Amino acid sequence: MKKKKILRYILYIIIVFLILYIIYLGNVRSERYYPNSNALNIYPQKITQQSLNSNKNYVFGNGYVNNVFSFNTKNMIVSTPSIVNGIAYFGANNNYVYAISSNTGKLIWKYKTVNQVMTQPIVVKGMVFVGAGNNFFQKGNKIRGTGKSAVYALSAKTGSLIWSHSTRGEDMPTFAYKSGVVYVANGNSEFYALSAKTGKTFWKRTLPGVVSMSSIDLSKNTAYIGVGNINTIQSLVALNIKTTKIVWVSPLYHSFGGATDNSAVSNRKYVVISAMDLSKTINKFNQVVYVINKKTGQIVWTHILGFGIRPKNMETSNGLIVGQNLYIGNTVGKGRLYSFNINSGKMNWRIKLYGDQKGTPVLSHGILYFGDAFSNFYAVYAKNGDVLGVHRFINKKSKMNGFTASDVALVNNEIYIGNLNGMLYAFPVNYLYDYPFELIKYQIWSTFDQIFNTRI
Repeated sequence: MKKKKILRYILYIIIVFLILYIIYLGNVRSERYYPNSNALNIYPQKITQQSLNSNKNYVFGNGYVNNVFSFNTKNMIVSTPSIVNGIAYFGANNNYVYAISSNTGKLIWKYKTVNQVMTQPIVVKGMVFVGAGNNFFQKGNKIRGTGKSAVYALSAKTGSLIWSHSTRGEDMPTFAYKSGVVYVANGNSEFYALSAKTGKTFWKRTLPGVVSMSSIDLSKNTAYIGVGNINTIQSLVALNIKTTKIVWVSPLYHSFGGATDNSAVSNRKYVVISAMDLSKTINKFNQVVYVINKKTGQIVWTHILGFGIRPKNMETSNGLIVGQNLYIGNTVGKGRLYSFNINSGKMNWRIKLYGDQKGTPVLSHGILYFGDAFSNFYAVYAKNGDVLGVHRFINKKSKMNGFTASDVALVNNEIYIGNLNGMLYAFPVNYLYDYPFELIKYQIWSTFDQIFNTRI
């Protein structure tokens, strides 16, 4: 009899929970954004640096493509896609650069390079600039990138080679383009200024460390990049591309990893980067976000995002700045996404994710879109962190699945993103709302996590 009573109470609790959750879903639905299908599709005409701009919010156009497709490269994609004139350009770890229709996913051309392609393609004046290289160190650990490495200029229309420029170290970070010059920071601790037309070196500057995946953040005439060497403190470097001189070097406290993999993000006042800092616990690290004064290189504030074992690759998360807010995830400890007031360092909110969050999110119409390392993709209300939609993208034929260093591109309310399972996915923003059971499952799981386990 007592057992029946307990079961009845449990049933009542479940019913009450479901009623409350249905009410919650009704409120959440009003916060979701549904694109206007009558709006005109407009595409970027060029992309000059990673994720379109310095604050990394890769959002363009307000049309409605409303297509769902995936393109299979059969190898890992960490390259962020560049959508220009209705074509999606991206690279894969099978050494190929791809150009596909951003509406249908149909292959237009592909080009094979000498090594893995992890850069986001820079597309300007009918040319596509990409780099090839890998993350292994050469003997002595002074140069990153084994085998051949090179910078390429390809025809945007046909994929044919215009020129290539070989380098001693890998060319994994995304370049920047300005006024006919391609700027490259790479694995042999060099910063190059190359002619966009010919690939000829205008000038080069030695950096105080190698650059792994820290793509150039070019703000006016200053380039910001994360640099470092094995077992040394890593730094953020500011380099003036007009004078060719280093403006300042900001050492990142106790960091021994991550900054060289992390792409800086900036606004008018600050530049932000995250790094792996040593902790007091052996073989455990803190992932720390550093907010730095753009003019002086002085650290303004820091915050520990996570604590745990150091990831093997792509160690830290890329941030996004919109208005007064910084959005950034973590790669160690419990997977989370954070929102901070960038001026004060005050945390607005944080939410639990199924897995680590590495690539840059985007924010459009008050909603954040991003993926995690377990292949889940989220739509989150930027104001308070409410999760509005979630869906897991899996390629059953692949041994690996996960959204990692590939940033989100959102063009005409269509999301484009690469996955470690070899797929480039394209889907409209409201596609994420079609999986209510996945949302319910997430809400139950995250609620239990909040109640029983609230540590970093």
